[in-house]
Amino acid sequence: MTLRIKNNVASVNTLRQLSTNQDALTKSLERLASGQKINRGADDPAGLVISENLRSQIAGIEQAVSNSEVSISMVQTAEGALTEVNNLLIQARQLSLAAANEGANDTNALLALQSQLKNALESIDRVSSNTRFGNKSLLDGSRGISGVANVDDLLFLGATVNTRSSPVTGFPVKITQLPSRSGVSSDFSDSDAEELVLSVTEGGKAITVVGTEEETAESFAGKLNKSVREANLDLEVIFDKDGETLILQHKNYGTESTFQVRSSKGGVLAESADVIQKINNGVDVKGSINGEAATGVGRVLVGNEGNRFTDGLAVLFSGDEVGEPGTVSVAQNSLVFQIGPNEGQRVRIAIDDTGADSLARGLSNESGFRSLADANITTAQGAEDTIRMMDRAINEISAIRGRLGAFQKNALETNTATLRVTAENLIAAESSIRDTDIAEELADFTKHQILTQTAAAANAQANKISNHSLLSLYGES
Repeated sequence: MTLRIKNNVASVNTLRQLSTNQDALTKSLERLASGQKINRGADDPAGLVISENLRSQIAGIEQAVSNSEVSISMVQTAEGALTEVNNLLIQARQLSLAAANEGANDTNALLALQSQLKNALESIDRVSSNTRFGNKSLLDGSRGISGVANVDDLLFLGATVNTRSSPVTGFPVKITQLPSRSGVSSDFSDSDAEELVLSVTEGGKAITVVGTEEETAESFAGKLNKSVREANLDLEVIFDKDGETLILQHKNYGTESTFQVRSSKGGVLAESADVIQKINNGVDVKGSINGEAATGVGRVLVGNEGNRFTDGLAVLFSGDEVGEPGTVSVAQNSLVFQIGPNEGQRVRIAIDDTGADSLARGLSNESGFRSLADANITTAQGAEDTIRMMDRAINEISAIRGRLGAFQKNALETNTATLRVTAENLIAAESSIRDTDIAEELADFTKHQILTQTAAAANAQANKISNHSLLSLYGES
């Protein structure tokens, strides 16, 4: 057996083992203390990259959930204010109905009703201008799509979140076909009116007018006009006494505005006697906006879906000549919400102006009201036209509320629920990569602790062996 004194190989070996076990014990203790098995890139480079990406996604999702919850609060604020606007419109409609009771109202009563109506409309304007979320106005049109035409023959009605803002010069409007109303006319003399039975149906409502044996054309036309007004049919009765012509036509333009006529005498507003004839000869306007295709609905042109600039842009045309009547300028101010953890995951919604001046715009009426703000119920005709405008305004507010409700339910609440599930799964994935398995790590810690103590004891023993060998050598000499 050889004896070496310069290098204690056994001690060096046990010292190396001791150092290795101490490093392993230190790392194991660090994992137990931090709860993470990846504390630096050297622990698991690939795992670090994957887990950091997952952490970024998780943080983004958590913020997106918070964004969605705040957005829900904003939508609920707007919808709550619209509920009050809807209630005011219902009250205003009641006032219009009261004013339409022409036989029981005198001038003072009508003026009092008009004063109440004015107060209701002012309250609508106040709600629209004062409703805010923080410092952001919601119902004054600043968070929707606003527009204006440069001529009286055009009227901006609305747009969607897909409509682009126009250049300073606006979008040019081109009209290629004029709209018309469904109607029927015929010669109408006293003999035609005698014992005539005429039934008219429009919008699910029907009337029947019966002429007497001594009925005149003028009196029958008056009876027909009265019945149409009392039944609130969207029809007009025109009688030309000198030309002995009776005209019955729809108040609204386009192919969708139709009615039915049944006459007991062939040739009097119907081709054949006692046969229901559908009057659907109305024509929709045709044209384009900004050179892009548009669909006509009555007097309204609507930019086709998929148009680059004018998708959903609605413009009302009231002129009487084809050509290019003017332009319409559009400003897109829709609310934009970041509801996802990544770039581009945004949704938009526009909240239209709910002021009286913006409600029931473009509705055909004999009083010449351009919007609800012009409503005047001091006359019987004004009261009837106001009722129609109130119905339109209620539908418009209900549509906005429905759009907000669908946006909250389908875009925000569903998105929030989906994000929470996604975050849960990503957290589980990140945990499996980065978190310490305490049971496994405790076992490793105990193992490395025992190995460290054993290596230290072995190192001490190696040093003793060397000393004993040297003592033995020199003791013998």
